[in-house]
Amino acid sequence: MVQRHQKNKMASEQPLKKKLRRGNSSNSADETDFIHITENGVANDLSAFHLFPANVNEDDITLNAVNLEFHGSKSVFRTSELSESDEKCIEDKTEDDRKDYPTSSCYSNAHITSCENISLQAAPNMVICTNFGKKNEQETEDLNKQQMMVDPEGEETETFHSYLVKQCLCGIPDRVLRKPFEGHQIIDENGSRLAMLSEWSTQQVLQFLSNVQLLFDVYLKQNNNGHICSQIVNICNIFVHNEHNLVEQILSLCETRDKYVNYLAAKVFSSFLIIAKTYINNEWLETIVSFLTIENTDYVKMNFALEIIKRVVEWKNVDIHVLEEPQSADVAGSSTQNVDININCVTVPYSDAESYDTSGIKGLIIKSLESKWPELINKVQYLITHNSSVEAQTCVLTFLALWESTISVKANLSVIDTKPFYAHLENFVGMLNSNLPPIIWKQLLSLFNEVLCYGSTLALQDMLPEDTCQLAHLIVRYVKDFRLLDSLPYRRSEGYTVNSFVGTIPSTQPTQSNIDKTLLQKMILLVLKSVAITIKETRSDSSDSSVGSEDYDFSHDMQLIARSIRDVLKKVDVFVKVSLEFHPETPFSKILIHLFSDQDDYMIEAMVCTLDIKTGISYQTPLAPDFIAMLNPVHSFIEFLKIVSHDAEILLDYLVSNETCFLLYLLRFLKYTRRNWDVFVSSCYEGGASRTNELDNTMTVLIRLKIQIDRLVSKNLFPYNINPVLRLLEICENLYEGNEYS
Repeated sequence: MVQRHQKNKMASEQPLKKKLRRGNSSNSADETDFIHITENGVANDLSAFHLFPANVNEDDITLNAVNLEFHGSKSVFRTSELSESDEKCIEDKTEDDRKDYPTSSCYSNAHITSCENISLQAAPNMVICTNFGKKNEQETEDLNKQQMMVDPEGEETETFHSYLVKQCLCGIPDRVLRKPFEGHQIIDENGSRLAMLSEWSTQQVLQFLSNVQLLFDVYLKQNNNGHICSQIVNICNIFVHNEHNLVEQILSLCETRDKYVNYLAAKVFSSFLIIAKTYINNEWLETIVSFLTIENTDYVKMNFALEIIKRVVEWKNVDIHVLEEPQSADVAGSSTQNVDININCVTVPYSDAESYDTSGIKGLIIKSLESKWPELINKVQYLITHNSSVEAQTCVLTFLALWESTISVKANLSVIDTKPFYAHLENFVGMLNSNLPPIIWKQLLSLFNEVLCYGSTLALQDMLPEDTCQLAHLIVRYVKDFRLLDSLPYRRSEGYTVNSFVGTIPSTQPTQSNIDKTLLQKMILLVLKSVAITIKETRSDSSDSSVGSEDYDFSHDMQLIARSIRDVLKKVDVFVKVSLEFHPETPFSKILIHLFSDQDDYMIEAMVCTLDIKTGISYQTPLAPDFIAMLNPVHSFIEFLKIVSHDAEILLDYLVSNETCFLLYLLRFLKYTRRNWDVFVSSCYEGGASRTNELDNTMTVLIRLKIQIDRLVSKNLFPYNINPVLRLLEICENLYEGNEYS
């Protein structure tokens, strides 16, 4: 027996240092929920792949005599199947005998409203032989309907839910407030006790978990505002102090094989960790991490643990949407959500920044994962190569998504904490081949693109991390020498199409696309990042004072690197033209804009890469004319302005938003234009009479952008210091007007 007020063993680690907030970045290339996968036109085991819960597994629902008639509304629970003797006993006993067994009646409506002690031991087999009289089917059905109508616990749960929707629990009687968390009464051979969550019906478990998740969501949003309903704080403290042993019970739900229950239980437990922060029992984290390395792999438990860890690592500070803000008296009705706010709510102020800091729990869970990381890597590699079942591939995808989130700058983890997770990346590059399912390809390419975060981080660093450079070198080598691009499964066979929302699906429409453009985008962007990092690393080496400009070996190495880069980019150029049926004479710098036209973040990062590749190689060694034309950044910018319809307001939106690296790109492009004004002008006039107005069109957009920025700066409305860009725009305007500039 465990006492109700249990003092948890606290985590020994100290919370990590709080880091600056980062804005959320949208990624419109996220994976879809339902994807059909084929290999060489034949559907494989992943042809109906669900990333989220599919249909309820009815085979796992206990099909006994009681559940068949009372499932979904029963108020008692059991832990074992009926034996043949029990079934016979139920049928044979008469109606008059029922009064002789009052303590074992399964249909008592009495409930216990509180319980000081709750057993965590497995429930003993219940005595089901209650000597019911034999009734006909009509009488039994009437009894069922009558009992479904009288359900005080259901009414209390509904009341609790309705108050949660209003984001305030003030005014609810304490009995009703605590009842959903105290459980249901159960009567067995040992007397009365409270049923554990695993003994509840599926409907009741889902209702309970949904209410708990809603409770945590309201808590976190109100915490962000600085004031939390006092009753919500009290109920959350019940969870944090584990007064009803609910934490262990929610964790034990991974034993069930209902996909909905598993999914929701993992979501609730991760939200609990975010709220509890470091005030948790270390044994809970040890239990979660142990699921990842069970000798006989349990895919349900493994995915359960991965989902919990991934959600905690990915969790960021919540920005309340304008439609979710409470309605005030003067703006009543402005919100699309018709929610009555309790003006008499007693709130608790939470002004301490640490109350919203999750770096502590993130650090603890990452440290726990680090000890199991090498073993987990080996297990995932084995699953990729030896197990193509849906369950195994689900674990692989969740693991790769967790890996990506762990090393992402958006996770706001320290460099020291994430450094161990940069190991073993090279092992997965070698696994990219034509036999790998396309969905695994996508997740691996997303992982590698996150490691090579050029536009957000690496482009701004003078010295690049060694692990990152090794991955970039390996990608370049595989493209150049091992025909990596030819292994990309971007094309579907006849009879299938690629839908941007649901992935690869069967289709009888010949006009629909059979090209997975998202896969192409991720692959091309990865190659561009790898090349840009390689060039940047060589420039860093050339700045070493120990290497002279006349050093023959160094100059020879630079020529070899430039030749390799040229070969790689030529392969990419030919590959994209063949894949998307571009004209062979179309410049590569323009093709990139059309390839990424539906992904703003990819497009702008690709423009940064090509600009840095062009300037980096030109700095090291003279370029061939065809290579200069292929990487011309002016052509890319002109084509980019066509995509945005020469609208300066769109460029201003890019500058204000943090969803892309447009500020970095515009700053570097304007510097390039200032230093190479003649190249800029000649590039605008290339192509004859049709290009005579390109210079005017381009400069008109830039001048309009300067005017709009000036207007915002004069009113102190620009969110950051934009003066460096503003000065460069003025310089380019002076050059365009013919004014002398020194």
